[in-house]
Amino acid sequence: MLLNISGLFIGLLFGFLLKRGRFCPTGTIRDIYLEKKYYNAVLILAIIATEGLFYHIMVGSTVIPSPYFGCYSMVAVPIGGFIFGIGAVLTNGCVTSTLVKVGDGRIIGILSLIVFATTEYFTNKWIFKPFTQKVMGLQEVYDIDLFDMPFSPILIFAPLAVLLYIIMFRHYRAHRPKYKLPQSYTGMRHVFCEKIWSREVTVILIGVLMAAAFYFSNLTGRNGGISISDPVLSWFNMITGTHSE
Repeated sequence: MLLNISGLFIGLLFGFLLKRGRFCPTGTIRDIYLEKKYYNAVLILAIIATEGLFYHIMVGSTVIPSPYFGCYSMVAVPIGGFIFGIGAVLTNGCVTSTLVKVGDGRIIGILSLIVFATTEYFTNKWIFKPFTQKVMGLQEVYDIDLFDMPFSPILIFAPLAVLLYIIMFRHYRAHRPKYKLPQSYTGMRHVFCEKIWSREVTVILIGVLMAAAFYFSNLTGRNGGISISDPVLSWFNMITGTHSE
């Protein structure tokens, strides 16, 4: 029973990390261009490197099976990413920040989530389904190059992770806040309920959590990792009584 709802616990932990670190992945990427915060690229790469390192350790030690690679469209992915980026800039966030706002009980988050789920249903499962399927079938390719290499991907992710951690540590020491807001609590309550965690610690923990998601997904018979939009759509189906193929 607990394994069947392990995704719920992973999601709660993911939201907790986003909240404590005041971290939004899409907003972090957006600010690289809009505000010239190039250090943000290090944070995003740290998530990827951390997840990749632990993931390939689990695959290499046969803790989880090798991944199944589906195909993706070289046309649909750039178009979808471009539209998603425009929406993220205009709304100053993405679906992850929306879910955090929902957890806070904010009306704007609830409204945004309803619009997101409804739009996703229309485009993927209902009115626009024939169009999206046609676009997703254009210029399909398979992303298997990383597993066709003559050596383990760990040899790439391990030194990359170490390098990024060193950069983040040096940046954190150089930009450590000079002043602290007065705290209302002490001990564990302060750490877990009040303190704003550093982005460096947050991205490392997010990477570890994303890798752990593959392990728990495998225990339930699913070979995959964290997903955000699909669970939102499943909630929509459950609430409205609709069905997705």
